[in-house]
Amino acid sequence: MAPNPIENGARRLLDGSGVATVAVRGTRNRSDVMVSARHRWVGGGSIVVTGAPAPWSGLIVEPGSSVEVVVMIDEFAPIVEAKVHVASLYGFGVARSARQGEGWVVEIEIDLGDLQVRRLGHQGTVHARDLDSVPSDPLAAEAAGLADEIRARFGEHLAILAGSGDPAHPPFVLGVDPDGLHLLTALGRDADVVHLPFMTRAQSLGDVVREMGQYVARAS
Repeated sequence: MAPNPIENGARRLLDGSGVATVAVRGTRNRSDVMVSARHRWVGGGSIVVTGAPAPWSGLIVEPGSSVEVVVMIDEFAPIVEAKVHVASLYGFGVARSARQGEGWVVEIEIDLGDLQVRRLGHQGTVHARDLDSVPSDPLAAEAAGLADEIRARFGEHLAILAGSGDPAHPPFVLGVDPDGLHLLTALGRDADVVHLPFMTRAQSLGDVVREMGQYVARAS
């Protein structure tokens, strides 16, 4: 059975797509926030989050300590003016280990439980351990630069394909689906999500650029 939108959304976010904010209850028995946190899925219901405590934070996390955490991850259309909220995830967790680096960068491995997910109009709950069987997002780590790269290279072509014909207003690029088989764009005033199919699976930014070049050539 294919993963549902809730499972796909949760896995995409946990794979590293989106902006993570982590509230941590540390050794001072107080809540603090890690900002600009990067994260990656390591399987078995766990993610590793790397980030800096907020400037006002007094967070102290000793290596190997267990702390309570709340993880919030948001994924927005990377083009600011699109104002399209794609997905969000909210879940509780327990940090199993922690490591400190230079500049008080903290890396925490977090064991997650039930996750509350909102994605593209769908809403539900899924347990993190059930997501190992869901296909990963091959471009999660490169998602931040994907939209700018595609718009810079193919913005004019996308505008023509979308029917606007205005290179200054190309469609909004949301990213690549978890299977690496479609580029997701948002068209029109209502930002309807449209899938542009690839010929082969894309697993890197270079693959997406190649596939988009072939798509534009086929569609022109």
